[in-house]
Amino acid sequence: MKHIVSQGEDCAQFFSDYITADRKVLCIATLGFNDICLHFPLALAGFAEVDFLFLVEDRPEVSEILRAAAARNRDVLMAALAQRKVAFETIEIVASDDTANVAGRRAAQACRKSLGETYTDVFVDASSMSRGVCFPVVKYVFEQSKKAGQPSAHVLTAGRNRSTIKAQSTSSDSPQFVHGFQGVMDTSKMDKAIKLWIPQLSENAATSLSRIQGKLAPDETCPILPFPSWDPRRGDKLLKEFQGPFLDDWNVTLLDVIYAHESNPMDVCATIMRIHRSRTDALSASCKVPSVTVLSPSGSRIGSVGMLLAAMEQDLPIMYEESIGYYSALFSVPDLSQNPPEHLWHIWLRP
Repeated sequence: MKHIVSQGEDCAQFFSDYITADRKVLCIATLGFNDICLHFPLALAGFAEVDFLFLVEDRPEVSEILRAAAARNRDVLMAALAQRKVAFETIEIVASDDTANVAGRRAAQACRKSLGETYTDVFVDASSMSRGVCFPVVKYVFEQSKKAGQPSAHVLTAGRNRSTIKAQSTSSDSPQFVHGFQGVMDTSKMDKAIKLWIPQLSENAATSLSRIQGKLAPDETCPILPFPSWDPRRGDKLLKEFQGPFLDDWNVTLLDVIYAHESNPMDVCATIMRIHRSRTDALSASCKVPSVTVLSPSGSRIGSVGMLLAAMEQDLPIMYEESIGYYSALFSVPDLSQNPPEHLWHIWLRP
């Protein structure tokens, strides 16, 4: 897989040069409570050749203030896209009858229906899309792009140093593999595999990641610490937060920590691929049992996109815990941000 990358202001220039009258583009995005979900759809609203599909993630436990923020964002989108072809698809995150995680499968089905039309390109906006929805959608679109006559696959992601809305997620407390990123992990082939676990460290994620560690039982753990970061002390704070798991259960020392740029998905991707390839080469020459690298995204969407790219490139499994709800202490919906996101990425995925 090859990547053609645009960053920052170059994203707008790419859209202007690339989206011409002979192209037909579908933008798949999420309608969320954070106004970061508005950036790329509004940036693409000026192109008549772009249709829009918004995936509305339906969770059982969401604060009313966050629902109100999402409704405000929908009104903004509808006003900007009044004359455009726009569709909304509700994606049930957990099944209502048995609380099973159905997010990835439902999202892929919704995209399959939309791709029945003739498009030259599909842009997947990962800015506020949950990993359980985003990862299967991006993989499905990319796998389709390998076929003759199918649209090219693109990933978009935007990020801010400070979120406009502070919300805390409620985890499902049930670690599982992302739909489409399981491979042969639950087969007898992996019973004796030497497992390397690479989790993405983020605030308030120690409990969730510890549950994943307990279920996966890796032989080695190399956590990713966001560095460089816009907050120079963020790495120190995270090391302090994870001191207990590092020493008690994970058996991690500072020599095991991986440093990857907080706001550069390509740096995260390249770092994981380098470690996975070196480890695979070393173990294949000396061990008769298979080795596997398992990823666990958490926190920053931009860093998670880097994990996604590495997983697709090297066919790596991804284990995570889905968020079944969000709550916030806010009493009113914040005004829309007047400043563009500090971090913008467009990645064209070429087979």
